Amino acid sequence: MLKTIIRTTASLAVSTAALVAVTKLDATAGDRRSRSNPESTTPKPAPSKPAPPAPPAPPAPKLTLTTIALPPPPVPSAPADTVKVPNWKGKRLSVAFRDARKLGITVTALDDRGDEVKTGEVLPMMPASDFRVRRMLTAAGTAVEPGAVVQVRVREIVEPAEGY
Repeated sequence: MLKTIIRTTASLAVSTAALVAVTKLDATAGDRRSRSNPESTTPKPAPSKPAPPAPPAPPAPKLTLTTIALPPPPVPSAPADTVKVPNWKGKRLSVAFRDARKLGITVTALDDRGDEVKTGEVLPMMPASDFRVRRMLTAAGTAVEPGAVVQVRVREIVEPAEGY
């Protein structure tokens, strides 16, 4: 809205300046034309007494161009006691647990069935490093308070069988 007002005001100022300039040029050109090209070929009689001087023309209005400096828009910033959630999509669940521990937040992992993957190990034979973060239910970049719970969906990493 403010940009529109500024543009309109600037356009009007430029248009006014152009109109004044054209009017002055036209008046000057007409004045020269009348002096150089007499309307009739017969000589005019000399005036008997000198003509009174013409009153001075009023000065042209001065146009000034002003600029309006707008304050920069406020940048939304997270309070100092919040932490931004990193993007763990595609990384191992153990990496997400480690990063979350450093930031002071808690990660809750849900597997394909919607069951919670317990911190560290699901079963004694399936550590957290055997899972990969598939989707983040708490969006990456979200500002959360320390101690907050961040939810992710994980999928088991399937490695091809070795051997014959």
